Parts: sequence; structure tokens; C-alpha cells
Amino acid sequence: MKNVPLSTLQQWMQAVIEHPGSTGDALRSDEASAHLPPDEGLKAIVNTGALTPAERIGIYRKMFFLRMTESMAIDYPGVKAFLGEERFDRLIADEYVKQYPSSSYTLNHLGRYFPAFLRASALPEREMLADLAELELAVTNSLDTAEMPLLTAERIAAIQPEGWGDVTFVPIQAVSLLTLGHSVNEYLDAVITDDALPMIQHRSTHILIYRRTFRTYWEELTPQQYRLLSLLLSGMRFGDALAALADAFPIDASMQNDIFHWFGDWVGKGLFSGIHEHSSANNHDDEHTASTH
Repeated sequence: MKNVPLSTLQQWMQAVIEHPGSTGDALRSDEASAHLPPDEGLKAIVNTGALTPAERIGIYRKMFFLRMTESMAIDYPGVKAFLGEERFDRLIADEYVKQYPSSSYTLNHLGRYFPAFLRASALPEREMLADLAELELAVTNSLDTAEMPLLTAERIAAIQPEGWGDVTFVPIQAVSLLTLGHSVNEYLDAVITDDALPMIQHRSTHILIYRRTFRTYWEELTPQQYRLLSLLLSGMRFGDALAALADAFPIDASMQNDIFHWFGDWVGKGLFSGIHEHSSANNHDDEHTASTH
């Protein structure tokens, strides 16, 4: 074997290992051939007698794709449950990682493009599967965010009644909202709890995802809850958010009582890290305090 730079050999081997299909297809692929001809690359692999060089690199290829599918299955158990293990593994190994190969030493972000991949695929269930994957990606992203101090009841009690209209809330990093076209949250619930899998309905669904004490939760919101919470998470003043809610939905005495309970529930779930009081004397965002205590 001629003297081949180590970097060239590494690039060839990576191209062979990451190429889908058979080992022969990988060795003859354009990606691998751009670095070394098949015979030249195989000369760098020791023939043990028990296994040929092609068989040895085939083991690495098998383990590579097995690791990819295992990583994706951890992040997307709902999609795997719907497709079945064989169909899911084939989709990841033959299509997804070819289109979106791993570009990092860690596999934590391997699945970041999976919802978009599914939505653009030819699968007959692509829209529903993409919604399910979006929910699962939001759950994964919630797990990866930093812990933050939480808004306390004592801090809330310190707000004067006349000041509530001008307060804004600081959300924790591990909270997000989704509006999807299918009831995939119910399906994912059943997958996680190992219950009977429900039929996924085609309907508009508002979902809250958040983490508390190192565990991620998700739940469906009513349109009214979603509207108000999305405004609060965006940093809108409490009074303006209520006015915007009233523009979209009638607020009667019953709704006022509901809002009180929603807000208490959201604080109890730890969705907010802090609260800011702002001056109503002018229309500036003069912060009085950012304390959470």
C-alpha cells in the first residue's frame, strides 16, 4: 500500500461507515471514492484470517447505524411505536442519516431535523408523524435546558393589587408551546405509560411542554389557556394579555374565575422564573425588580 495520509484514510473510512446500503455499495460510493479507490482503502485494514477487511469494516458500519437508530429511538419513541421497529430502523438508517448525517461527536442533536424530514417525506402518514416528532423534539429540548430559580408565592404576594396590570413574567427555559394538527399528545402519553395506543385524531391541538424536578411533562390546553399563556410567555404585561384574551374570547365571571385558577396552576407547575414590575406612570419598561424571592 502506498503512503496514504492519515487524514485521507480517516475521511475514506468515515464515508464508508456512514454510507447506507451494503458494504459493497459503501466501498464503491462516490463519497468514499473521492478519497480512495475501494481496493486501496481496504489495504489499510488488516486481514485477520477469520474476517476479511471488508467484513471487518462491515462490523463498524453495522454498529454505526445501530447506534444511530438506538439514539433516534430514545428521542422518538412515539414515531417508532407507530411505524414499528423494522420500518423505523430502516427509515433512519437508509434515509434520515443519509440526508442529515451526524456532524458532532455527540448524538444529542442527531434528531433535530427529524420533524422537517418527516413532513417532506413520501410517507402517507407524514403530516401526523411530523406533528408527533415535533412534540417529541420539544420534550427532548426541554430536557437539555438549564435549571432556573422559580417564582415563589412570597414574591407574588408582594405585588400590590393596583400593580398587577403592569407586571411581566420571566419564563423558565424549559417551557414551550405547540399548536399541532393532530392529537399526538394522547398517543405519546400511551406510549410512555405502556397503555393501549389510541387512534390519533386530526384536530387542532394546543400543547404545553415543561420540565419540573428533572422530569418533562406535556398537557393539552384549551384555546383560551393557550392564548393567555403564550402572551405571558412572550413578555406581554399581564393587563395587556388579559385585554388581548378578551378581544379573542368573551370573559365573563366564570372565565375570570378560570383565569385565576389557570395562573395559580402555571405558577405551581414552575413555568415562571421571575416577575418584573413596571411603571404605569409612563409607557416605559422601567423595571422595579427582577427578584424571584
